[in-house]
Amino acid sequence: MAKGRRKRMAPVAEEAWLFGRFGVARQRDWPVAPYSLLADGGAPGGYFWMRADPVHLSVGLDSLALDGATLGLSRADAQALVAALNRHFGGTVVFQAVHPERWHLRLGETPQLETIPPSKARGPSINDKLPNGPDATRFRSLLNEMQMLLHDHPVNAEREARGAPAVNSVWLWGGGGLEIPRARPFSIVVADNPVARGLALAAGIPDRLLPPSADAALSLLPDEGRALIVVDAPRGASLERDWFAPLLAALEGGRIGMLSLALGGEESVLEVETVRSDLRYFWRTRKPLEAYLA
Repeated sequence: MAKGRRKRMAPVAEEAWLFGRFGVARQRDWPVAPYSLLADGGAPGGYFWMRADPVHLSVGLDSLALDGATLGLSRADAQALVAALNRHFGGTVVFQAVHPERWHLRLGETPQLETIPPSKARGPSINDKLPNGPDATRFRSLLNEMQMLLHDHPVNAEREARGAPAVNSVWLWGGGGLEIPRARPFSIVVADNPVARGLALAAGIPDRLLPPSADAALSLLPDEGRALIVVDAPRGASLERDWFAPLLAALEGGRIGMLSLALGGEESVLEVETVRSDLRYFWRTRKPLEAYLA
């Protein structure tokens, strides 16, 4: 951060940043669903898809709140819940649960609907965060049907009996159809993030799952090209020890020629680009981390 060129930009959602790099346009939503389905091993085809993630809604005095806790849903339980939903709707909409906590909903037509991701919906009330647009009333009615069916399902009775949160709703978001990315800005993508991996697959770019450290990630990279590594969360690791220090050492030693960081925050995105020769500029002294992130 001290040696490189810094640029601060307006805050942008991670999925928007990724779609922008690959040249995929926003539809009514950023089309998260078809790309995450592709990453999970599904086949989006030419259909319109929405994410329909299983969630737990907490009941308040006059509102519902989206619980941010991980459900720990097993593959068998996810398949049982999705099978019940598909039986009920009889093919008018089709659910898939290739990943137990990332469900996808296939629609026969493109709805006029805007949604927000669940990460932006957590809080004391979801009343103003539900799907919006000309088709919102129909989809809120559809959502009520789903909730009633899930409420009475034996999987939830068993979960509640052992003190686990019930899967009492789904969160609809990220709708769209799959498009071939217009840009291929990277030679490889290393990530757990399903949107990043789906974009790589759609663009015909090799992808690898994120290993626990930068050293392991660097071993996956080709000798030439530009790699994208998406570190969504430390996952219990030390970012400094496991990621930043090894990447700096790789830049110093010539293993990589340029290191670009895109650090997203609530109020801005900080991008830093550093090449090996920048490290010689001793007069660019380090500052406390807060000085760069403020």
